[in-house]
Amino acid sequence: TVRGMMYYRKALELQAFLDMAKDDDLMEGYKAIELNEDQMKGERSLWAQCQAVADMKFTYVVSCQQYGIQKRSGDARAQNVLRLMTEYPSLRVAYIDEVEEPSKDATKKINHKVYYSALVKAMPNSNASETGQNLDQVIYKIKLPGPAILGEGKPENQNHAIIFTRGEGLQTIDMNQENY
Repeated sequence: TVRGMMYYRKALELQAFLDMAKDDDLMEGYKAIELNEDQMKGERSLWAQCQAVADMKFTYVVSCQQYGIQKRSGDARAQNVLRLMTEYPSLRVAYIDEVEEPSKDATKKINHKVYYSALVKAMPNSNASETGQNLDQVIYKIKLPGPAILGEGKPENQNHAIIFTRGEGLQTIDMNQENY
């Protein structure tokens, strides 16, 4: 599903290329500007401009409510989500984080669970995998008044992630659809 939705970003990059390219660039083709990016040091390359336009128009937020639990427990599924975020830099993951916090009442020594809706992205150009550090970075963290999933899981999972979206168009889809 992620790979299929990321085709929208590629389409936006191609559209930006067609809008901004000069005749010489059009003759070389879209893939040629990607390969020539290293040669253009002085000014901002056409490829970088196309990517910037796509970034302004497209962000993909995946709601994966168990990601925080999976990450803390070292689950392989968390590594798969992290790999997707690394492969697709415009991908963001929203999840519900449960944190044990001490009671504010000094007479009680009981910890209670506090719930947060968090949004993470992959850290750019990081060598953290070699050092064993986390490769994701929390962008936003919003405290929730209680457990987020009270009824049906799927719509409530999407609802807690909506706060992290921006723009005029919002599309929610179920997983495993390959962008159909």
